[in-house]
Amino acid sequence: MKKLLILGGAEAQVPVIQAAKKEGYYVVLCDWTTTNPGIKYADKHYQVNTLDTDAVIRVAVEENIDGVISNSEPAMLNVSRIAKELHLRGNSIACMETLLSKDRFRSLQEAAGVYAPKHYLAENETDFLNAAEKMPCPFVVKPAASSASRGTTVVSSYDPEGLKALYRINTDYSWNDQCMIEEFVDMPSLTMIEGDLFVLNKEILWDGLFFTTRSRITPMLPMTYSLPLRTDPIQLSEIQSTLVKILDAAGFTFGELNVEMYFTQDNRLFVIELNPRQGGAGIPAFIFRHCGIDMHKLLVTTAVNDDRYFNSLKQFNRECHYISRHSVFSHSAGVYKGIHCSPIIQKYVKKIEERIPCGEEVQACSNGTDVLAFVDLEFESYELQHRYCDDIEKYIMPIIV
Repeated sequence: MKKLLILGGAEAQVPVIQAAKKEGYYVVLCDWTTTNPGIKYADKHYQVNTLDTDAVIRVAVEENIDGVISNSEPAMLNVSRIAKELHLRGNSIACMETLLSKDRFRSLQEAAGVYAPKHYLAENETDFLNAAEKMPCPFVVKPAASSASRGTTVVSSYDPEGLKALYRINTDYSWNDQCMIEEFVDMPSLTMIEGDLFVLNKEILWDGLFFTTRSRITPMLPMTYSLPLRTDPIQLSEIQSTLVKILDAAGFTFGELNVEMYFTQDNRLFVIELNPRQGGAGIPAFIFRHCGIDMHKLLVTTAVNDDRYFNSLKQFNRECHYISRHSVFSHSAGVYKGIHCSPIIQKYVKKIEERIPCGEEVQACSNGTDVLAFVDLEFESYELQHRYCDDIEKYIMPIIV
């Protein structure tokens, strides 16, 4: 029986743990709690912090594992360290360090010869203010190592006191206590391209790319995912060639990645982020509903060097369902009282997944963790899908009193 080590047992890891059990693997789980939901599905649980390198390597050696994975971004560096220590399938430590750092990722883009905005890394407040003074407004402030758009802010004017507050917020969000200032790149549309790729050696599965529509009020936050992706063949070729250049430059050879990108006003492809883990918000399940490809199964099987499912997808007959997944955010503070769906869109709603109970107080959303609910929809055609989803906040909204 294959032994698979999974770092993290929170809700996001449960589908991966279940996929491994479905394949008949013995699941060893590292999670610092005794209460996270993934623990009950694992065969063996070690109560250790996934960021404690020595502890997780000891577990891996003791259990003599056949593979190691996570879909928790902070744990991905230790996944690489374990893979190196035990000669398992994985990516190099240097590759992970680059992809997990927004600063190093921008430098990687430059080295790969693809578009990257100007950027500065600040390790202290003085450097941060000096860099902000050099950057024309508007510019973007973000944590150097974080996820879910936490802290990311567009600054429209140079205000030292306001910038000092932003610096503190973003370094608190950053895993390495560093902050970045970046050139603002105009978005010509609120519809962007996002999704999950799967890489095995030099082969890439592109089926998980989709459109993401963003709110006019919070354009920094991904909001409504829609599959299938239909785009100009020239643009699709540019997407694929750009991502291959980045992956080759990083030396990424195995696993699932989540990407966000868009074409600028002058038609340059701007890859905002390329995160070396599965997308959140139920993206792997969303992809499965669209085309029938099981990203969880791909990840767990290939991790233990079983490539049969990956290879079978070369002849797999993809389905094509016109599906969308809408993240419901609140743009005001108040008390949450549920979700309102307009009668005109109600027949397309397949599932509402509330993330908080009615009666809970909420604040206006500031990052991707502030989602109140997910609404899954399915349409009869691509045209109908985008008629509604391109302006979905007219039809689906939270009830806030």
